[in-house]
Amino acid sequence: MLRFIVKHKGAVIAGAAVLLALSMAVSSFFTKGRVSPVSSAVNTVFRPLHRLIGSIDDYFTRMSDAVNRYDELSAEHERIRVYLAQILEDRRSLEDVLNENALLRELLGLQPKLSGFTQLEMASVVARNPSEWERTLLLSKGSEAGIEVGQCVISSEMFLVGVVTQAGAGWAVVTTVIDTTMSAGAKVSRTGQTAIAEGEWGLMRDGRLRLSYLPLGSDILHGDLILTSGLGDVYPPGLPIGTVAAVQTDMSGQTEYAELIPEARLDAVNQVFVVLEYVHTE
Repeated sequence: MLRFIVKHKGAVIAGAAVLLALSMAVSSFFTKGRVSPVSSAVNTVFRPLHRLIGSIDDYFTRMSDAVNRYDELSAEHERIRVYLAQILEDRRSLEDVLNENALLRELLGLQPKLSGFTQLEMASVVARNPSEWERTLLLSKGSEAGIEVGQCVISSEMFLVGVVTQAGAGWAVVTTVIDTTMSAGAKVSRTGQTAIAEGEWGLMRDGRLRLSYLPLGSDILHGDLILTSGLGDVYPPGLPIGTVAAVQTDMSGQTEYAELIPEARLDAVNQVFVVLEYVHTE
């Protein structure tokens, strides 16, 4: 409304000028150069109009200054907003660098365990897909960093996270250990007994996976740590997969299986390492 009034200042002043001209004509008609009661009355009636016209001009001058000041403040506000956004972005970048440095220091502490890993690529988890049908992670890096389908993914603690199942420029998808399509050779750390760690739909919803193909009466206990066996070319041996939460008899009655709680915190992990190359050490 203020901008409209200031924009049409000329029209308003012109209207006031017309009124002033009319008042002067009326005054001249009645006075004709003489002072009379009529002329005095006319002057009395139109004198406030003269003052009004002057006030209108002052008003528009003040409003014009206010509009100009508002524009200056708006521009200053935009500059401050952009400046604060840049500060927040710089802070996030700094936090990312600090987190990466902390993970690298942690890896240096794990150096003896990493002797078989010849090349690792660090990546951030930018999204999760905890749907009813799959459990995957989206990474911030992809083919440009040497990440390919079939590569193993671990956490900073060297826990098994999953395997790369899709990769492109600037992104990669990791299928986690609890996904129904996941399967890995496994062994019981305490006894060395081998089995298969795999995802199961019913357990996936609870954030767990299954250790299958255990013979009846297997020496497996609640709390046993399950590791990768190294069979196949995807998962290096000795990576912690999960711990035994329960032991059940299969529906066939011929074998047993165990429910595992993953060692990696799949719902909270923010940084992972993709194993680009490794050599067997066992």
